[in-house]
Amino acid sequence: MVDKASGNYAITCKKLYLQFMEKELNTQSNDGKTYEIKDQLDPVSIKLNHEKFTRSFGIAVQTEGNLPKIYGIPKMHKNPIKFRFITGAHDSTLKPLSIELQKILRFLHVVQQLNTVQNKRSEIFCADFSSLFTNLPHNVVKEKLYYLIDLMFKNAGSEYIMVQGTNVRYDRNNSSTSGRSYHKNDLKGIIEFILRNSFAYYGGNLYQQQKGIPQGNNASPQIADLTLAVMEYQYISNNIRSGHPLSFSLNRTFRYIDDLFHISDKKDEFVRITTDMYHHSLTLEQTNTDPKDILDMSIKVTITGTVQTSLYNKTDDYSFSVVRYPHYESNIPISMGLNTLHGEIIRIFRNCSLFEHFLERTRQLARYFLQIQYPKEILCSRLYSTLNKTPAISLKYAVYNNDICMHIIEKL
Repeated sequence: MVDKASGNYAITCKKLYLQFMEKELNTQSNDGKTYEIKDQLDPVSIKLNHEKFTRSFGIAVQTEGNLPKIYGIPKMHKNPIKFRFITGAHDSTLKPLSIELQKILRFLHVVQQLNTVQNKRSEIFCADFSSLFTNLPHNVVKEKLYYLIDLMFKNAGSEYIMVQGTNVRYDRNNSSTSGRSYHKNDLKGIIEFILRNSFAYYGGNLYQQQKGIPQGNNASPQIADLTLAVMEYQYISNNIRSGHPLSFSLNRTFRYIDDLFHISDKKDEFVRITTDMYHHSLTLEQTNTDPKDILDMSIKVTITGTVQTSLYNKTDDYSFSVVRYPHYESNIPISMGLNTLHGEIIRIFRNCSLFEHFLERTRQLARYFLQIQYPKEILCSRLYSTLNKTPAISLKYAVYNNDICMHIIEKL
């Protein structure tokens, strides 16, 4: 196995790899095993059941499909090494249903944005839920998502939701003749079915996941995100009713799926609150000893209380070079490299609150592409194209596209 860093190699010991996999499959906790052997189940019958359930909602399924296999994915953490296992496959018979649920749950999602803080002595606290995908009981996931579905449909004044291609909307009278219509109870049934039907083959045995949110499923990020969101909503709602002042500890808290970000001058109080807010099976582990690395962002609170963000690239701290993008003379199509350049410029723009940080990072990106032999005129052309296709960049920094290009190009 070759790492992205040039000249660096990682050798995987097959025996150790299998030991970690078996340990994961046979882990026992107070709530029971995460996976249980289900040799009495017939894989063919499971496959047919998946396809029958999926077709009942008018969703096309593939004629040939396999049960998800288990893939050991070693994910490196500072200490100790954490291994996660994905029970998903591109040809899984649950995939069409999972994609459909993913669209609907995305429709219910809300995003927050942080601009200022009230106290200039605020501290940054970052953590993640290390046990979200392995320990959270299925009945807790269903309880929270069912609560959310009932609440959202009640607020919308509808009991049906319509999916047409990539578009999702509420359908009050279930009168649409196009697309696929779902009653709120259908969504509950789909969630229950997906949680209950996470299987994995290993060592000739068929394992069924008994708890935790299945990794590798298309809808899993949304299931995890919204489950935690309901826990947060219910905790805040209950405390507001009792008159408990929560603004000092929760009004500057943000979360991206299982990564939590909090900024305030009462960090210890917030950490205490999390033990009451989230289910006891969830383990919250602090991830930032240096607040520089937060979801690939560097965050700074100024003396005026303004929050400044810029792009953080962990490879900047490496003592060796890293191969990040395809070389101009490689066999990879040039368009792929240029599309990567376009995407990186958008990423930099979204992460950098200040224009000078955007310029600095974009120049670094352009210099790297020049080093891997991309002609300067091609880079400039793609830069102009990206700016013209993304007017939000010039609007955010209040600078004309031509001026942005000149600032970047003149110092290459």
